Amino acid sequence: MELTDLSHDERLALVALIETVVASDAAVSDDEAAHVARIAAALGDDNYRALADEADERFGDEAALKTFLSALLRPEARELVYCTVLDAALPDLIDRHESSLLGWLATEWGITVQFEA
Repeated sequence: MELTDLSHDERLALVALIETVVASDAAVSDDEAAHVARIAAALGDDNYRALADEADERFGDEAALKTFLSALLRPEARELVYCTVLDAALPDLIDRHESSLLGWLATEWGITVQFEA
């Protein structure tokens, strides 16, 4: 499955999560900016901006975002969204907020995270 295979709501979830994870740091690193740029290119820059604006309007707080995320059901889409967000978070030290959100999401979506040495 590719990012272009995601439904509108799945794309919205991806962009909302990316924006939340990237914004949780005091500054956006070059690696984070590169990940966001790749995602924006895959979805289309204008579409990415529209999704980011929609996320800002719809999710006034983390509770609203979590409620929305809980409603996404396709396992393959969940895995793709989660892995894409995790890839964006990993180059930098994952802060407490990112860790908490990603941990909640893995549990909520039934995703098992394994790191290979």
